[in-house]
Amino acid sequence: MGTPKCQGMNSSQTIDVGTPRHPTGWHLTTIHFHSFETLPHEKGDCTDSRPFRMHGLDWYLRIHPGGASSAKGDDMVSLYLRCKSAAERNEAVYAEFSLSLLRNDGQVDCTMSCPCNAFKRKRKGWPNFILRSRILDRTTQLLNYDNYGGTLTVLVKVQLFEDRSVECFVPKNNMNVKLLSLLESVNDFVESDKNGYGTKSTADVKFFVDGEIICAHSLILKMAAPILADMCDDADYDTPIPIIGVRRSIFWLLLRYAYGDDIPEEAWTASTSADIIARDPSADTEWASLISLSPAMELLDAANRYGVVGLKLLAESKVVHTEISIESASDLILYADANDCALLKEKVMDFFVSHAEEIRRTPSFQRIEESAHVMVELMDALLSKRLLRSFALGEKDLEYSSMGVNLLRTKLEERGLDVDGSREVLIKRLELWDDNQL
Repeated sequence: MGTPKCQGMNSSQTIDVGTPRHPTGWHLTTIHFHSFETLPHEKGDCTDSRPFRMHGLDWYLRIHPGGASSAKGDDMVSLYLRCKSAAERNEAVYAEFSLSLLRNDGQVDCTMSCPCNAFKRKRKGWPNFILRSRILDRTTQLLNYDNYGGTLTVLVKVQLFEDRSVECFVPKNNMNVKLLSLLESVNDFVESDKNGYGTKSTADVKFFVDGEIICAHSLILKMAAPILADMCDDADYDTPIPIIGVRRSIFWLLLRYAYGDDIPEEAWTASTSADIIARDPSADTEWASLISLSPAMELLDAANRYGVVGLKLLAESKVVHTEISIESASDLILYADANDCALLKEKVMDFFVSHAEEIRRTPSFQRIEESAHVMVELMDALLSKRLLRSFALGEKDLEYSSMGVNLLRTKLEERGLDVDGSREVLIKRLELWDDNQL
């Protein structure tokens, strides 16, 4: 008898148990303990650094120059790292870190590393980091005697691990689905009446889009598309309102969303119109070629133009995943800045930090150079290598400047506030709300 063969061995699968956490990248801080030899060094004595910021959180480093109480022997130096922000809020922060001693020539002498761990109230570190006698041995060059009489230099590296199970905040579309059937019924009526005029229709506004009539209800538009509704205030029902620079299929999707429908998945990948300018000379020529990149860009622009905030944020979340590239980055960041697309601007700036040289070589980067404030923001992001967090540090977390746009919008939604606007506007809105609670 031979060994039975196992069938289907050419297939495989991966199963995740629990929520995976993703690294954010390393932040580095250098700590100098001056006059190391004279620091209190009885066993158990300790000295803390002043708090320092990494990943938008406060940390500090504790050194026991004569060893912690738990150290083995009497010739040890102990080092511990603590997340002050996590301890104050009693909220776990997941991080990987390492501590290294630097020689006078800037080279690393010794390093201890800790894999991903939960910082909360306790410090993390090593009671037996290094022999004190080795630090005091001048041949090791671990103490710098140039300025402060024996300075010990410690390099701190920290990398956070975040839960990214939800990439982008998208508000719920909670309009009653019966409104959608109302929209469809009034336009079915128009379809049956070649002239577009009828006495039985409940619609009170008409739009002229790509040579066709589309009917709607001003009351619903006031709730879901206020800018579009404002266009109807002084309009005569018998004179359709022209819609410029938006394809009929895109405008129809916008109306369906305003009436309570979802955007079908295939709509995001449908063919686009690359001839918006040719079809309509009055279209916005500054952005026409960018908007025609994809249905997601067309829907983002239309939703922003007519005040359909939920659709704007939904389309924005699609654009940040599919449209950011070396070639499009310059135009996208200018568009995002001009149209208060906070998430798109944040993601393009992050992309710029990683691809600055390639983007600077594209012809479209010249337009970035013509915008002084955008150029300043890009340079700040490049030099600081900012990393905005996507997780909250408890209910009393008010450090809005270190939060990403998704988290800012989530907090605004929780407070019943408007979630649209630039990053600066979102932060100001939260701060004003906090002030009013005092």
